[in-house]
Amino acid sequence: MKKLLILVVLFAVGCTIGPNRQDYQTLASEKMESPFFYIPPLNQKDFKDRTWILLAESKTKLWFYDPYTLIEDEDGVLSFAAYIALREKNNLPAFNATIVGPYLQKLDCFSNNQWSETLYTKDLLAQRPLVGDAKPVNGSGWVKIKPNTAMAYVRSRLCGRKFIDDQNVNYFLFQDGTLPAPIAKKAPVEVFEEKQGKQIVTLAQEEVTEPSNAKPPIFFEVINNEVTILDSKKEIRQLRINAYYLDKNLSKQADYIFTANCSDNSYAMTAAGAAQKLSATNGAIGAKDSLSAVAFNRACGNHGAYMKTTTRSAN
Repeated sequence: MKKLLILVVLFAVGCTIGPNRQDYQTLASEKMESPFFYIPPLNQKDFKDRTWILLAESKTKLWFYDPYTLIEDEDGVLSFAAYIALREKNNLPAFNATIVGPYLQKLDCFSNNQWSETLYTKDLLAQRPLVGDAKPVNGSGWVKIKPNTAMAYVRSRLCGRKFIDDQNVNYFLFQDGTLPAPIAKKAPVEVFEEKQGKQIVTLAQEEVTEPSNAKPPIFFEVINNEVTILDSKKEIRQLRINAYYLDKNLSKQADYIFTANCSDNSYAMTAAGAAQKLSATNGAIGAKDSLSAVAFNRACGNHGAYMKTTTRSAN
């Protein structure tokens, strides 16, 4: 009986003075220091120092991202810098108080989760106006991407889109041109009604789309996100690119072969098929926000596991 009593006492003492198991929820809910950027944006230097190209267009927003920051780690998590702007037509400068970002964005293509610097806004609600009321899940910052949202749209472009009748997976590269932008709504007009002796507010003008007779934008995608090394010594690489018009039928524009000479910053882009000789473009890489420069970076830049590398002889 004494031995049993001693064992009970030892067990109780061991449980109280031994290492305590830290509860996960307590750990996850610990206060975090917010690493994000303010809204309205205050990081104008970061905005100006990056290269921004159009990534996606939702009903009311434009997503821009820096293709030179796009990288995938060994766990399949994409990282890139991005910002969001109003899609409506206005006379605001590129850097204005309505844009959200720039900020670091992460995507897990496998689990369909996202992480964003803008999620860490809980402790600063009283200091700055913020967009949305997104809150971290268990303090981790990872949230599930809901279908039929702008973020789901962005995910499909960066994580790849597969068509039913095609075995290839297409990854966003470049968009030449933009869809017609809606015109900004007029402010409500106050009208004084004499008979009733009070003010009434008329409805705001309905959102209309800017008419345009120009050709629809051309959308360029890298097939299978694959870069083929033709000559490792001369650093010559190739991308297969699919291009189509952003019209109602998504009609085909052309298939291209983009050949990059990484050592001397030159390229050649030719259409596949019969029109190859008539549509060849080549020369030095253009401005950093041009198709040639973005494609060159995708072929020659360091994007981690994002690009699949294969080797093939030039002959």
